[in-house]
Amino acid sequence: MRMYMNSKCIKKGDYFLVDKKNYNYVKEAISNGASKIITELDSTYEIETIKVKSIKDYLYNAYFDKIGKMIYVGITGTNGKTTTCYLMHQMAKTLNIKSAYIGTIGFYLEDKIINLDNTTPSMDVLYNMLLDAYEKGVEIIFMEVSSHALKQKRIYGLLFDAIAVTNVTRDHLDYHKSMKDYINSKKKLINMTRKKRICILNSNDKYYKRFINKENKNIIIGKDIKIKKIVMLPNETKIIVKDKNKYTFKTNLVGLFNVYNFLMAYTIMKSLGYDADLILKNAKEFIEPPGRMQKICYKTNVIFIDYAHTPDAVLNVLKTVKKIKNKGIITIIGCGGNRDKTKRPIMGKIACKNSSYVIFTNDNPRDENEKDIINDILKGAKSNYEVIYDRHEAIKKGIMLLDDKKILMILGKGHEDYQIIGDKKYDFSDLKEALKIINIETKQDN
Repeated sequence: MRMYMNSKCIKKGDYFLVDKKNYNYVKEAISNGASKIITELDSTYEIETIKVKSIKDYLYNAYFDKIGKMIYVGITGTNGKTTTCYLMHQMAKTLNIKSAYIGTIGFYLEDKIINLDNTTPSMDVLYNMLLDAYEKGVEIIFMEVSSHALKQKRIYGLLFDAIAVTNVTRDHLDYHKSMKDYINSKKKLINMTRKKRICILNSNDKYYKRFINKENKNIIIGKDIKIKKIVMLPNETKIIVKDKNKYTFKTNLVGLFNVYNFLMAYTIMKSLGYDADLILKNAKEFIEPPGRMQKICYKTNVIFIDYAHTPDAVLNVLKTVKKIKNKGIITIIGCGGNRDKTKRPIMGKIACKNSSYVIFTNDNPRDENEKDIINDILKGAKSNYEVIYDRHEAIKKGIMLLDDKKILMILGKGHEDYQIIGDKKYDFSDLKEALKIINIETKQDN
């Protein structure tokens, strides 16, 4: 027996949780096999009905004696949440610790990956995934916690043994309306700690001091843990770090931002009491998540596919690849429709300033006019660009421009395997499109 707020999730014997938002779906839930209705409303239905003050409290009380036994790590921030969580999930596997990951690229449990509609799912979906993890014997949960989820109380009832704030930069202002609301939403996480109350912060983030809660054990990367030296080599990054001791390790991760992601992941695992030496010994084995600086070698050129869709993320990945010896950087980028319009010209400016050539294209235009989106981007663009609305054609043109030792950046969608145009969702993967085009080009050359 499980409990859901979404009638479509109901199977025979499940309970349907009813509030003011979903009471119209009770009949559907019953027809799908609901055995009991748990409701906040003053209504009685044709099957057993239990009236409660809060369906969230009811769900919490029903599940938490089990799911509360696991260790919880919550990561918030504008950029880096996915990579930090994904790295910890890999670290746990190296240590033979059973873990689960919940975030942007899905729900990872054992060898199964379930796609999610949101970075942090609704409370009922989340609690049921946590129950799945508990029943599989999972010891530790790594969760991305979005600002939307914090403001909407999707993680209601959860407390975290360790948290981290990767950074806070401009994003989601279509929803939050102001940076103040965006920051305050994320700040909720620092009051949701328990037991060791570990909180990892990033001194490179200009807002990090706002996330210091004296009740937490605050560890600041860049201050408490100092990065003494970074050496970027062709096939690896060598890092020297000092806290109470000095230690050196090597990683295959690319970019300063990934050094911070790694250190956050490592510091959390170390602070929770896991084998830090074994993690560093295997540091070169850990890889980026799908669609995060995902590398394709093409002739003498390199193609990177990355999820960067905020000004800060775009700037970071472009600054990173500029350090790689090259004869030109070509960037393919767009912006999502029905999302924060104010970041569009900023991203246009950053892309042009840090690239040899830019192709502006569609991301997920949704039901916004594609020309309006591009026109917003072009307000910040310089002269070294062209516009190709069709994303497939844009990628094809970008690959055609690769002649010798150039870098192609395909940004914005990363791991996503779809494109939303109007109210329709189409199959589309930047990685698959690029590989398909390269395969055709290679055959033609032969």
